[in-house]
Amino acid sequence: MTSLAGAVIVSDPKKTLVFKNRDLESRTQADTLFYDVDCFGIRGINMATGQLEGLAVGVNHYGLAAANTHVRQSPSPTYDILTEQILMFAKNTDDGLSMTIEHLKRGREYQWGNVVLADMDKLLVIEIAGSDYSIEWSERKVIRTGHHIMLDTEETLRSDTARGDDFYENSVRRFEQGYELLRNTVKPEAVFDMLSDHGEEAGQTSVCRHPDSNQLLSTVASYVIEMDHPNESGKPRILFHLAKGNPCSTAYSTVPIPFPADADTIERAKSILFK
Repeated sequence: MTSLAGAVIVSDPKKTLVFKNRDLESRTQADTLFYDVDCFGIRGINMATGQLEGLAVGVNHYGLAAANTHVRQSPSPTYDILTEQILMFAKNTDDGLSMTIEHLKRGREYQWGNVVLADMDKLLVIEIAGSDYSIEWSERKVIRTGHHIMLDTEETLRSDTARGDDFYENSVRRFEQGYELLRNTVKPEAVFDMLSDHGEEAGQTSVCRHPDSNQLLSTVASYVIEMDHPNESGKPRILFHLAKGNPCSTAYSTVPIPFPADADTIERAKSILFK
């Protein structure tokens, strides 16, 4: 699994959107919902063990949202666990970053990945490779695929034959296509268009990923967390959108995410998203 994830703050109307196209070789993997009083998300998959752990994408009652992408597996805990801990305890992007740095300084290591964090004011990506990390801050947009942009890991990733000879190049091309589409985004609708985009053709380098003769990876689900900024009114503050399968051919189901959540709210979200 590599996936594509990112975040953007749009101006028309002003919202923060966090998104992820989840890529797997198997289309039989079912999403598992996590929803408690103060946190909502979709369970992650530990790529070393295949077990459900942590969160792959989610949001908390403070208005902090997160999504991640896989870069390289190892025996270390998955970055999905870190993502869940951030959403359970952090109030904003600064808190999430401070928590991550504290964990790493105490000697914790994680599988290689990218963790995207977003609130109402700022966006950031924490690139992680074991105990090493690097940070990108932005007030406008961030995006990642299956490699690091800032950490010096290119040589290792290119030499990882288990990922396939063209895996790194495919990830770079997919990142570039996604970034170009995101570059001038000002409306929420443009994010959904980007997640369904095929560029020149549908395949391993398109944002909406499709299998080809060399790779079976395909986008099996697409997620968007849409957060109204405080001056917005008349709509739910947080919406979660889910498309099962390739978003180019699957309609999104949408559910409001109110906090604190009671048992009826949680069951209603499950019935809408997994009907």
